[in-house]
Amino acid sequence: MEARISEAFAPAAISNFFAIHDDGLGSPGFFDFSHVGATGGGFTLSKGVLTRVAVFDGSNERRIRIKVNGDPNYRATNTRRAIELLVESAGLNFSSAEVEQWVEVPIGYGFGTSAASALSAVLAMSSALGLSLSRKRVAYHAHAADIICQTGLGTVSSIWNHAGAGVIVRAGAPGVAKVVNVAVPEGLRVVAGLLAPFRKSEVLSSRLLRRRVNRYGEPAVSSVARNPTLDNLTRQGERFAEMLNLATPEIRRLVRLSLEHGAVSASQNMIGQAVHALVREDKAEALAEAIRSDPSSPRVMVTDIGGSPATTLEP
Repeated sequence: MEARISEAFAPAAISNFFAIHDDGLGSPGFFDFSHVGATGGGFTLSKGVLTRVAVFDGSNERRIRIKVNGDPNYRATNTRRAIELLVESAGLNFSSAEVEQWVEVPIGYGFGTSAASALSAVLAMSSALGLSLSRKRVAYHAHAADIICQTGLGTVSSIWNHAGAGVIVRAGAPGVAKVVNVAVPEGLRVVAGLLAPFRKSEVLSSRLLRRRVNRYGEPAVSSVARNPTLDNLTRQGERFAEMLNLATPEIRRLVRLSLEHGAVSASQNMIGQAVHALVREDKAEALAEAIRSDPSSPRVMVTDIGGSPATTLEP
């Protein structure tokens, strides 16, 4: 069988702070996620998720096979749901699809991999099927899947057409959400120390944590909206992490270690058992080595802020 093939890339992202906006979610008959999401600040990364889709016709059974970083048994629940939503809404007929994803950042540490995986998958799938849907409509299905699977709320809306630092000031799906850009000086790198995976659904399903998130997240959003500078964004992120108080002693130690070794800011990934530090390029490797030497034995990742928004590629 001849395959129709397409590829797409979506950047990873770090959230510094956020507030939850999901009124009506869970009500009987609720199905439109256009105005559900999150406000909050953070930045996209140069690394992300590359997805390759091959669509086949000619079989009587529709099957979608997904392989993540070479693992055919990985439970790519969010990616699968996003593709299913896209296919169902378009009323498509095809026999099978082979989906391969290469995730360049660690999964489960607060780098928005579920959103980037789902978004790159629906963009590649739409291209392979030759759909005439707008990019924001295609991206909507990734946004909806992120909410349904409780893997996120607003990351898709921050990466589908935006790169760099910014703050979402109006929650919602791609095309509804509003992002205010934050300028990033040249010569900064991100050094991350990674301790353990964390399930974001633990926060999204906890009434107590949700109240705390909004109590501290909404003032942070308002502050950066009024004064959209990188210094204010990172300062609000540090305060949000401190007030939310999800950090383990190891996370707190990595934050202190980062600041002692030249980081201009450092705080916990929201949400993840990981720390991200912004540091001048000439100090990045020294900071990475200092984090590697910590007794908690963290994994270390060094990357850049920015990169490109989600995009379809030539296979």
